[in-house]
Amino acid sequence: MINQVFTGTPTSRRFVTLPAAMLAAPSSFPGGTPLLIGTEPCFTLDQPQLNLGGCTCLFNGTFATTIIARSVESPVTTKKINPGDPLYATGTLDSTTNVTYNLTIDANSGATPFGHADPTYAGLAAGSTDTAGLVQI
Repeated sequence: MINQVFTGTPTSRRFVTLPAAMLAAPSSFPGGTPLLIGTEPCFTLDQPQLNLGGCTCLFNGTFATTIIARSVESPVTTKKINPGDPLYATGTLDSTTNVTYNLTIDANSGATPFGHADPTYAGLAAGSTDTAGLVQI
């Protein structure tokens, strides 16, 4: 198609230009790293490719990542996370690429929406951290 900018819908995989800090330390950002592109949540398919200036990101599906069961970062207020609960992310914004990285994913509704706890996820007790929590975006 002549006018098509990206294949599929905005929730499919596509190439994303990454911040210089991520390109400078590609091994620190392996495939499966959660990111926000603007306000769109995604996970990297591969590590940053210096020769391309970015990597491929997936904008839909369920991914295993770290989830913290809290609703406020400071002072910390814990909150149980149930299957299907909304999740939010905050991190370091690179204004040049509009990519937010080094994300913290939790139940803080003051942050940017980042999908939901997968409906098949067992949930997370208040105050705990799961390094393999299931996030559906």
